[in-house]
Amino acid sequence: MPIDRSSPAMFGQHVSRRGLLRTTVAIAGLALLADLAGPLSAVAADDGVASFTQLSEFLTGYTLDPVLGGRFLAALKKRDADLDASMAALSSLIKQSGVPNMDGFLALSGTDPALMKTATKIVSAWYLGVVGEPEDAELITYADSLMYRPTKGLLTIPSYGPGPNAWGPKPGSKI
Repeated sequence: MPIDRSSPAMFGQHVSRRGLLRTTVAIAGLALLADLAGPLSAVAADDGVASFTQLSEFLTGYTLDPVLGGRFLAALKKRDADLDASMAALSSLIKQSGVPNMDGFLALSGTDPALMKTATKIVSAWYLGVVGEPEDAELITYADSLMYRPTKGLLTIPSYGPGPNAWGPKPGSKI
């Protein structure tokens, strides 16, 4: 039996090209507005991650992954409410001093110990891949931690320990 394509009961109302075009443009406009709303709220977060990653690159001397930077920043902020202010002061000191690298920064005399502590936290996080003390340590990365970068391509990153009790007893414990 041949299909009667002109029957509105079978295929619904006839759609004009203009109507289809208007609907398409309206949906695209709504999608664009929805798409813009997300990035606008994320711009501030991206700026924070970008400045953290830039500071981290100065402190470590390596080009770093901003995705990991965002994870490290979030973990560090959970443990230090004043991290933003400390990072701003540290960045300001680095810019004012005009030192070219971390060695120059370490050679500065009279640096505020709190700023050195902030720098140490950031460098430690990137090198170890962990943020926090053992009680509340948060693993951010293992294989991409900076401690493995000097031997990258020469040594395989360890993926398991050599066996039970391989690390030995805790310091100060009795065997």
